[in-house]
Amino acid sequence: MISNLPDRIFLCGFMGAGKSLIGHKLAEKLERTFLDLDDKIEEKAGQSIPEIFDETGEAGFRTLERRALQEVIREFEGVVALGGGSLQNQHMVDHIKLNGLLVFIETPISVILDRISEDQNRPLLLDEEGNPKDRAQLKEELTALYEQRLPLYQQAVITISNEGQNPDKIVQTLLKKIRNHVEYY
Repeated sequence: MISNLPDRIFLCGFMGAGKSLIGHKLAEKLERTFLDLDDKIEEKAGQSIPEIFDETGEAGFRTLERRALQEVIREFEGVVALGGGSLQNQHMVDHIKLNGLLVFIETPISVILDRISEDQNRPLLLDEEGNPKDRAQLKEELTALYEQRLPLYQQAVITISNEGQNPDKIVQTLLKKIRNHVEYY
């Protein structure tokens, strides 16, 4: 067990980075509770994320996400998988870092595309009619969005690469990085 762990460890990264899978495994190893922020949003709204997007658009979803995150910061202790767009601005990044350890799961866009391109539960991957976007359009749009969010992700205290390797190995490396961080600070 690692002593001096912060109350919350937040995992950030782009959609499809593996935040939920790695978060579950990390929480298990740390003997902490795991929470996926998207699940919390769905629970509070009583709707799925695609339904929220349909009804309120991305702006409405981001408002719900921000409220859910603020509640998590106040009431939850454990490992939290953030949504890909949870780090909406500098204020949000600073607030998260003041209230826990922020970890960036860095994943190449090519790996992300392979993982999520067929997932119809991700509203940003669908066109106005609700059909999946073609791969070329998806790659262009996701690359632009990734590059826009990257400066916020890169402010994480710890970065770990996820290029499609074994999640258990990633968690072992992450545990070492967390241990080194909390022992140093």
